[in-house]
Amino acid sequence: MNGQSAVPAKPVPAITPLNEPFWCAAAEGKLCLQRCLDCGHVRFPLGPVCTECLSERTEWAEMSGRGRVLCHLVFHQVYHPAWRADVPYSVIQVQLDEGPRLFSNVDDPTHADIGTDLVGRRVEAVFETVADGIGLHRFRVVD
Repeated sequence: MNGQSAVPAKPVPAITPLNEPFWCAAAEGKLCLQRCLDCGHVRFPLGPVCTECLSERTEWAEMSGRGRVLCHLVFHQVYHPAWRADVPYSVIQVQLDEGPRLFSNVDDPTHADIGTDLVGRRVEAVFETVADGIGLHRFRVVD
């Protein structure tokens, strides 16, 4: 290969019975999280019981995909060769309007937001299908 090594594919999430609905919904362009059927609490990370009332009764509910950035950092280091072309890239924690907090990347193909303080900014989820039946969410700044 002319002295160059091939760029490895980006890893995809490990699908389990617990998280499969989350990844499949993302492949359909939806952000779905678990909601307790007894107390109504929306939770993330995913789990077998409600973190508020310990009920095992749950449903998958579609979220708005909108929220506010709580923290923002920029990765300049290549931690995995599959992401070499993406560096630098932003990682944010988003407080969804429905309550839960998620970490994700910023959908910023031109790197316009790399040098911007995104804390407090409004964002919305966008989706990319990365494998058959598996989607990933990112967030795009909307204000």
